[in-house]
Amino acid sequence: MGASWWDEYNDGIRRLQDRGGGEGIAVLSDEMCALLEDVDAVFAAAGTPGWPDPHRGAEPAEDEYSRCTHPEKYEIVSARARAWTTVLRARGWVREGAAPNWSLPPLSPGGDAVVLTPTAPGAVPLVVVTHAPSGSDDLVTVTVAAGDPAVCLATVPDCGCDACDGGSDALLEDMDQWILSIVDGSLSVRARDGHVAIGTSFGGCRGTDQRLREPAEFRAAPWPAGWTSRPVPPSGLGELP
Repeated sequence: MGASWWDEYNDGIRRLQDRGGGEGIAVLSDEMCALLEDVDAVFAAAGTPGWPDPHRGAEPAEDEYSRCTHPEKYEIVSARARAWTTVLRARGWVREGAAPNWSLPPLSPGGDAVVLTPTAPGAVPLVVVTHAPSGSDDLVTVTVAAGDPAVCLATVPDCGCDACDGGSDALLEDMDQWILSIVDGSLSVRARDGHVAIGTSFGGCRGTDQRLREPAEFRAAPWPAGWTSRPVPPSGLGELP
């Protein structure tokens, strides 16, 4: 079994800092790593198989863009989401929330939504929506959202075609980083007038989105007491028009 993504991430930051770089980038704390290890243990117990990157840095074939050979393998993302909600409930940081009101809804309608509302002041709810396949050629996707009204942060996977398949580790890391950012309080969101800007300690994105139903703006606080959030670089959020 190889090193976890968070151990590799921390090692990379330390190497960068040893060379005089990485200013303003913090390693994941022992508490964050322990949380991720708990999630990983619950996930491993489910026995959902992963798979390596089929391309390993090579360019995909042209016909891979039009097919998804094994859509059933993407059940792994719903298994990871269940592991996260199981651990967060067990830690006693949350109460069950009502059905979400949406500022920026998921790309796919419907789905099975779980809302975990933290008890800490200033912390924002986590919304996890699992979209089951509608046919034999479809795949499971999970939407990760935050806030009330909720803002969709990511859909995992964002594309299920064979060409975009980077292996299961990349999917799990993507989901982990989004959910960890919510729990850690290292998340800033501005959404208004068709523009959305999202920043986390892992990076940021901004753009236009016509799905936006109502404005939302927040800077999250950590769920656990006595927890120090990772910094969110200003450049990761940007300014809205």
